[in-house]
Amino acid sequence: MDAQYHFIKMSRSSTWAEEETGERMPKKRLSLARRMIPYIIIIILSLALIVAVIVTGLRFNESVKKTENKHSLDLVNGDLDPPPNMPDPAPNSLAVGVIISMNNFDPGSSILSFDMEAFLAKLNDDNGPMDADAIPVCFFVADPDGLSSPLILSINYGNKRNINSTSYNTTADGSISHFPFDTYSGSLVIGAQSLTNATDNSVVPCPEIFDYDRSEASDITVTVLPLYFEIGQDLDSFSAHTSLQQLSENDTLAFFGDGTVLLSATIHRREVVRFFAVLMFITTWLVTLGVVIATTVVLLKNRQTERFDIVAASTALLFALPSLRSATPGIPDTPTVSDAVGYFWQIALLALSTFVLLCHAIWKMMIGKAEEEGANKKIA
Repeated sequence: MDAQYHFIKMSRSSTWAEEETGERMPKKRLSLARRMIPYIIIIILSLALIVAVIVTGLRFNESVKKTENKHSLDLVNGDLDPPPNMPDPAPNSLAVGVIISMNNFDPGSSILSFDMEAFLAKLNDDNGPMDADAIPVCFFVADPDGLSSPLILSINYGNKRNINSTSYNTTADGSISHFPFDTYSGSLVIGAQSLTNATDNSVVPCPEIFDYDRSEASDITVTVLPLYFEIGQDLDSFSAHTSLQQLSENDTLAFFGDGTVLLSATIHRREVVRFFAVLMFITTWLVTLGVVIATTVVLLKNRQTERFDIVAASTALLFALPSLRSATPGIPDTPTVSDAVGYFWQIALLALSTFVLLCHAIWKMMIGKAEEEGANKKIA
């Protein structure tokens, strides 16, 4: 019993001696799996970053739908689609194919620009209409609000053969002050028809069609042609969603009678642009709040050494904020809602922090100088 007690006592004494001398026992070697964990985490984070970059690039370009200046005259089996509610046309009837490319949008003026191409075709026939079947057709495009002059394209009039193209602008309603979540809505009224004078079988010229009162002109034969559309877009930082609707003859927007089609477009900024704008907004707020918190700590703790470091940081950020705002893609020069809840307040807080820190430094210097003068007077 005494021998066992003596052994335990000696063991404890040796352990305490090692602790007092600061000697450390060799650590147990980590297993291979545990040593690999940091490397696995780094690899996973790197792969996640690569995937995020690739997804961001794909999302940035997914809304771009460029339209080539080519068309298939086979309207049924081609890439052109009719309005969803259009009645089925008769087989092998004439129709007009319309290729529309939205190529520019100016949010400041709310002007949406199109490139348009209209061509006469025969359903289920890739060779196009024969001269005997082709008729002079007037293709019309108008702004429903009447802010732009109607567009008139003549097909098969004189030297204008089966294809004609031009550009057109329309207005879109929206407010740029809601950046980056501003949306704009615009529409076009489109129709294609041919008017023939039954008396002498002459064709009414396209510019004169608007002057005809078809309810009174019994000698005028109206041929309405169905429309097939292909719509593309290349609007840089914007994306557009479009819809087609064939209007009834009694609709107030059916400017061209039966067969008039309403093209509606809703334009908004791409998701990547919105994400970048929100990221810049959050980043500038975080940095600004960091300066404000640092200023508060300096004042409460009366830290002398860090004061001018915070002044330098807040001053640099104060002059950097305008550049950061300008770096946001698509942000307008005029103030927006995001400026009212972000940029203006950030400028004010940074300027106030700089001013308070400088005043605090001057006050401390004055107190220190007064104390020094008082001490000198006592010595004297």
